[in-house]
Amino acid sequence: MESVLMPSEIELFIDTMTPQTMKQLGSDQWLNWHNRLQKLNQEAVVEAACIKDEHVKETLVSFRKAPILVHEAILVNIWKYQVLPKLLKLEPAPKSTFIAYSILYHEGVCISLLELVMYHSSCCEALGDSAVDLLDYACGVVSQLLSNKPQKKPTRNEESAQQELTRQRDVLTFSTGIRCLSILRYLAENLDKLPMAVCSRMYTTHDLPVLLTEVLLERPWVSSDHSQQYVADKWKDWDGEQLGQVEAQVWLTLHYMLLGPECARHYPITKSRRNQLVRLLPMVTPSLLDQMVPLMELKQWLCRMSFMEEFASPPKLFLLESVLEIKENILRECGGKWKKIAEKQLSQIFTDDNETLKEAAKKLNEAYNTDLLEQFESKDGGPCAQCGNGAIQRCSQCKGTWYCSRACQVAHWPDHKRCCQVH
Repeated sequence: MESVLMPSEIELFIDTMTPQTMKQLGSDQWLNWHNRLQKLNQEAVVEAACIKDEHVKETLVSFRKAPILVHEAILVNIWKYQVLPKLLKLEPAPKSTFIAYSILYHEGVCISLLELVMYHSSCCEALGDSAVDLLDYACGVVSQLLSNKPQKKPTRNEESAQQELTRQRDVLTFSTGIRCLSILRYLAENLDKLPMAVCSRMYTTHDLPVLLTEVLLERPWVSSDHSQQYVADKWKDWDGEQLGQVEAQVWLTLHYMLLGPECARHYPITKSRRNQLVRLLPMVTPSLLDQMVPLMELKQWLCRMSFMEEFASPPKLFLLESVLEIKENILRECGGKWKKIAEKQLSQIFTDDNETLKEAAKKLNEAYNTDLLEQFESKDGGPCAQCGNGAIQRCSQCKGTWYCSRACQVAHWPDHKRCCQVH
């Protein structure tokens, strides 16, 4: 498959990346920026799917531009809850909503690109202090999964423009939350390469193990009748047993956090935490263990904890709290003047000028290469090369062989090393 961008274009697009402001959202200049970012995301999808040199990732790391993706996601997240409601009050029945939808979609593009490149530890390390902001953002979006399942699109055209935009916002928020589950896994997996504040906030401020326990109990990626599972931004038929990649990511994150070296130092087991975490035990079924062998260790840890009689004291709050620099800077710049911002954006986001709409549609049509995305629709990794079960991880060297667990990868190494492209 041909690339979306040439190497020189990738370097130009990434080298010229600059953080946008709240006032710029929806402008002509912003639409050009959105166009470029969407093409970078598509190129990253092609590179990952075709097992090519991941030039987008390497350039983001070398140019130190990954934090800008975090900034953009947080910026749009603030806009959709602070400015968008004000816009809909000023114009309850907008004639055109596709520019507003593009702003909402921009958040998903940033998170999609981050999810792709953070598979590599070098990109996690390149986040620097912005990893703290990303953690806070991801935990917030994931917590919304507990109360926000996307509504199905009406079979008839019964929606008003405002209802349609609200539904699209909820659908995109749900999709972003699912992607953030993978991002949390990558952050937990690379704690030793991230600022200390990330570890502290992950265990103490957000209590991520308890949050993920609630997510596993709720299983938002499974339909209410348990007949479908959310895979690759679509609801697909499900047999009720096959472990999906989304759920696997959550279990892996818990495995890293509860069995990792940082747990003993940062996560004292209180009675309240014990009562929450032991709720996972009935979920660690033989079927799950067959598909994720490393969870046997987690099950043993949970069993030992369930018999604890002495508990640690509640963790003490830190006097020095890390600052969410990106979020604070955006809020400071806006100064709480959400209505004024909405009034200034109204004419460009809900414009009814035909020429303006045609020009915007032309730019967006160029960016949304749907034919390409359909070809690279995400699928399960395929069978594990060692045991044949469903695989969720691939060899980090050749990226072409899939495994269901680290144990299977180690067991298969004598056979695999002959064909692995070791760099």
